[in-house]
Amino acid sequence: MSEKLNTTQMNELRALLLARRAELLVQMEQNRENLIPPTQDEGAVLQRNVAREVDQALTDIDATDIARIDNALKRMDEGSYGECGECGCTIPFERLKIEPQTQHCVACKSRWENQQAPR
Repeated sequence: MSEKLNTTQMNELRALLLARRAELLVQMEQNRENLIPPTQDEGAVLQRNVAREVDQALTDIDATDIARIDNALKRMDEGSYGECGECGCTIPFERLKIEPQTQHCVACKSRWENQQAPR
């Protein structure tokens, strides 16, 4: 079983979360700028519409990631960060460094992914 996170580890993970959040906000702003209505050139309109759909999808993904980061920061403040939301075990620091917004240990995440896999 993994040990609870110490203050230094928590500070490192908080910094990772905040840095990733800032990156995502910049990406979302760039994607929103690309959502400006297209010009009237017919070929450009079609190409621009496809690009707009991609930018909207990327913005939606980024918004989901920001929500996960905000949730992780909230769990830090509440003292439950680093605990698996499924089984309650302590998530190892090394895993959290890779995906600091995760709510699940490797075993629970793997089990969920196997259940979602097409049969």
